Amino acid sequence: MNFLYGTSVNCSNCGTKVPKTLSIRTHECPKCGCVLDRDENAAINILNRALSEVGLILPARGGDKVAQPVKRETSSNWDAVQLSLF
Repeated sequence: MNFLYGTSVNCSNCGTKVPKTLSIRTHECPKCGCVLDRDENAAINILNRALSEVGLILPARGGDKVAQPVKRETSSNWDAVQLSLF
């Protein structure tokens, strides 16, 4: 999976595709009204995709919703797995 595909085009808040040229540096979503720096929007999308890949559902940005980490896989060795975001 290519983590970078569409990261600056897709809205990190609602997922709407917002096409823009490279010269446009601000992400402005017409659907949800989210306004972010283009690179910040891409970084949030990359983080969310990476967390989803390792089995955690933890949106970096979610508006009013409070998300809890969710383990998608069950394993007898799950306690031995250590994840670090830093």
